[in-house]
Amino acid sequence: MTVIPPTPLVLFDMDGTLLDTRHDIARAANGARHELGLPVMTIDEVVRAVGDGVDLFVSRVTYPKTDERFAAARKVFLRHYAENVIGETTPYDGIIPMLDKLIDLNIPLAVVSNKPEKLVDELVRHFGWQRYFRTWLGGDSAARAKPAQDPLLLAMQQSGVAASHPLIMVGDGDQDILAAKAMGCKAVWCSWGFNSQPTNDYPSHRVDHPEQVLLTITNY
Repeated sequence: MTVIPPTPLVLFDMDGTLLDTRHDIARAANGARHELGLPVMTIDEVVRAVGDGVDLFVSRVTYPKTDERFAAARKVFLRHYAENVIGETTPYDGIIPMLDKLIDLNIPLAVVSNKPEKLVDELVRHFGWQRYFRTWLGGDSAARAKPAQDPLLLAMQQSGVAASHPLIMVGDGDQDILAAKAMGCKAVWCSWGFNSQPTNDYPSHRVDHPEQVLLTITNY
């Protein structure tokens, strides 16, 4: 008798993978910098700071974490971003058709982002994506954020699959690829996101359009 393997649980990063959040993040960063008396940063400069969680992001766009002004700057940025989180943010072209097809194929999906869980939840609900994802996590959902494996393990638990279940991590950043490495699972790198290419040596499958993500997953 032929044994059909289970379909993999697919974990998606959010910023630079599912959603183009550049303009809203940059607006919030520069709003905070203006309030703190710092000069304007370009969108590209802000985007290069994205991906490793809010603390590292704030330390890159305001003051280092060792600076006594950091805690206040963090609060200022989060206030500005909470006011701007859905301004110009939009799904990348092809994301919605890809998600629709994956759901039609009964492939389980989840979001594992490094942005605060509260903001991840707001974005998921704003776009009505509860119908796609079994769970959605932020950088503060688990003990450690990506590149640690903690949020991936939590996503598996909350998605109702065993730790041995096949897994695919889809994202645009090194933290996504390294989280896949920590789990020993397949990594899919999205070239349309915030990073020009992975800088680590863990093998990942490059995709240039969400349709290719679909093909990669269905050929798993």
